[in-house]
Amino acid sequence: MKRLILAITLTGCLSVIMKAQDESQFRHYLLSPILVNPGYTGFEDHHSLILNYNNQWADFSDDGGSPKTATAIYNGPVSDRIGLGAMVRSDNAGSLVRTQTQLSYGFKFILNELDLSLGLSTTFEQSRLKGTALLDPRIDIQDPVLLDATGGLKLFDAAFGVHGKTEEFFFGLAAPNLIRARVNQDPQVDTEPTSGLLKYYLAYAGYKWAVEENNFYVEPSIMVRNLRYSPFMVDFNAKVNFFEDQLVGGLTYSVGGGNRFSILLGTELTNFMVYYSYTTSFQASQSYHSGAHEVSIAFEFGSRKSKLEDQ
Repeated sequence: MKRLILAITLTGCLSVIMKAQDESQFRHYLLSPILVNPGYTGFEDHHSLILNYNNQWADFSDDGGSPKTATAIYNGPVSDRIGLGAMVRSDNAGSLVRTQTQLSYGFKFILNELDLSLGLSTTFEQSRLKGTALLDPRIDIQDPVLLDATGGLKLFDAAFGVHGKTEEFFFGLAAPNLIRARVNQDPQVDTEPTSGLLKYYLAYAGYKWAVEENNFYVEPSIMVRNLRYSPFMVDFNAKVNFFEDQLVGGLTYSVGGGNRFSILLGTELTNFMVYYSYTTSFQASQSYHSGAHEVSIAFEFGSRKSKLEDQ
């Protein structure tokens, strides 16, 4: 019975950390679509470096076992049409650790008043159970599932995305887990096939409404998500930029998975941006933690437009 309880606990923790790193947990896609969509790779005319930290279930336990995700992303154009990106991400949830490295590629089209970009990302990820977890006397250290998790589950994955924008309207579609293959397969451990075209997806669209006489604009948007390890969700967003984008605020209400409410605050200077968001859920589990916190710091540099104007 103890072994069964422990197995159930480990399975639940594995689900938590996998969910912690997927695209359903990011709120700052409103500001940096590259967090969730490879189609945004090289879309803008400048290079950017984004540092993102996401703490789910803050204060859930005294030993720091709440899921935490740290992400670093580079994204920029290498020519008028081609963009490249790179990402490193680390997830921690109790005794479980996951790391990801990703390369993304984008190709941009300019069609009359529409800018459209197609992107592809390739990802290598490794999930493992810390060796200290095997010190628990209640478990069978010969269990092939636990040994496999301790040795590390290595996966290759690929995703496809589209991002488009006119002067006032924007939209995007991303299809993660197109090719999800286990690299170090253990014959004693069953794995679930997860690849497939649009088996998992996220789609978003929004409109930028400028109020020029008051020097601000409102950006309502919606995102629909059907992702691995996550319930079907719909986000209703409203973002407001004041004083020529120097002050940013926003609200998000998410339907699905217990429903959630998020607030966003940030500032944008010439080449430096800082954003913070707080999320609370309407689930019973909210009484056991203090919600989710997400912080992003972004740097922009090397505008191709400036270089072309100088020439």
